[in-house]
Amino acid sequence: MRMNQPTPLRAAGFAATTAILLLVGSTACTEKSDATGPLAAPQAQAPQVRLSGIPTDGILDVVAGRIAAWTAKDAAAYASAFAPDGQLINPAGVLISGQDAVRATHVFLFTGPFAGSTLAFAVHDIQFLTGTVAVVYLNLSITGYAFLPPGVTASSDGVLRARVTWVVEKRGGEWQIVLQQNTSQR
Repeated sequence: MRMNQPTPLRAAGFAATTAILLLVGSTACTEKSDATGPLAAPQAQAPQVRLSGIPTDGILDVVAGRIAAWTAKDAAAYASAFAPDGQLINPAGVLISGQDAVRATHVFLFTGPFAGSTLAFAVHDIQFLTGTVAVVYLNLSITGYAFLPPGVTASSDGVLRARVTWVVEKRGGEWQIVLQQNTSQR
């Protein structure tokens, strides 16, 4: 029950994000998927991507929402996908506990080091542990930052790259991030 093809999701506005999500539905679901070919042009609602009968559209919406929130530099929107008791381990290894702390951290990041930055995610894999718990593997890159927070380093080309792992759980009908682990890549 995995989605194995890297699928770029870039901060490029709602229409482009919707088109990319449609591309995800037509090309990335390879193992026992019911996606049988290209999907129609972007519609008002998110596409229904399925992997082994489990809808993944809500998880892809979480990814797209983090990109949109980063683009808008909206810390509250960025943190909104985290469970109230969610945790984030940043690339420096610091544990941030709770949705409010994730929001406060992103207020600092969006008004400081990452004020002019662009975030890109590539969904590498989604592994369902149950119908309501999944592990999402992402590759992250950030460009256009002013400076990097202590303990965070970029690659020699100036791009901040990390492998990001989310544990997501469907609570109250919504996918929420209960744990995020960032590991820097150089």
